[in-house]
Amino acid sequence: MNNKKLIISIGIIAVAVAMAIAGFIVLPETLVVQVNSAGLASNTMPKFLGILIPFLLCIVFSILYLRSEKGGKSLFVALVGIVAFALLFVFNL
Repeated sequence: MNNKKLIISIGIIAVAVAMAIAGFIVLPETLVVQVNSAGLASNTMPKFLGILIPFLLCIVFSILYLRSEKGGKSLFVALVGIVAFALLFVFNL
């Protein structure tokens, strides 16, 4: 196992855990997950499910990245989970 991959995976998991905890504390019970062209909420989701999806993306794909030889695609999807978390905060705060 490569130390660089281990550090990256632990970093992604740590960010995901921190964002999930912050999300449960700060975000409203119903999350806006889609915004239409007028800037209004067009799709919502319960908080638990809205936080669980990007959290699982980060965790599962960072573990897959750690276990794979190249792992470029897995790392990309794990980072997409971080971006999804960031968008949740932007749309809902």
